[in-house]
Amino acid sequence: MCGRFTIRNTSVFQTQFDGEEITPSFNIAPGQKIAVMTEKLHYIKWGFTPFWAEKPFNLVNARSETLSTKPSFENSGRCLIPADGWYEWKGEGDKKIPFFHHLDGEAFCFGGVYGGYRGEVGCAIVTTSAVGHLKHIHERMPYIVQRSHYKDWLQSNELISFDEVISNKIEFYPVSTYVNNPNHNDKNCVFEVQY
Repeated sequence: MCGRFTIRNTSVFQTQFDGEEITPSFNIAPGQKIAVMTEKLHYIKWGFTPFWAEKPFNLVNARSETLSTKPSFENSGRCLIPADGWYEWKGEGDKKIPFFHHLDGEAFCFGGVYGGYRGEVGCAIVTTSAVGHLKHIHERMPYIVQRSHYKDWLQSNELISFDEVISNKIEFYPVSTYVNNPNHNDKNCVFEVQY
């Protein structure tokens, strides 16, 4: 799953998204308002609840394999979620070590879905099976949409081709448990540490 992510260098997205400003963050967590692109840039809650639910679900991830068949996402729309890295935790004995995943500073977008629940719009990050070199950290990873496929992702109900070439370039390293606290939002979240 993807439970935290970053968007540090936002200037790239200003160019891609017609000059729209995005707030930088080193530790974006579920429940926060995040930047998403549909036909324009919005800030909506990271946490999706189906329109038919009796109470909030707050799903933060949606599996790509069941996106088109799961009732939870039946009436959802597509969105792009700007990012430049994400965190995954790996169990090591009795503790969990956070790892920061990135493309050497390159910005990208996660595929996402969004929808309304009793007047509140929320979103979820679409995930897929992790590529080979990432599987030992976590079995899932965010679904990264190549820039040339942004429009395809937004306008289609089908999954577009998942770009494993980009995914194979993803690097990762361990970071401090400082990132575990969602109130921590500075460069200390992404500093590499040795365990």
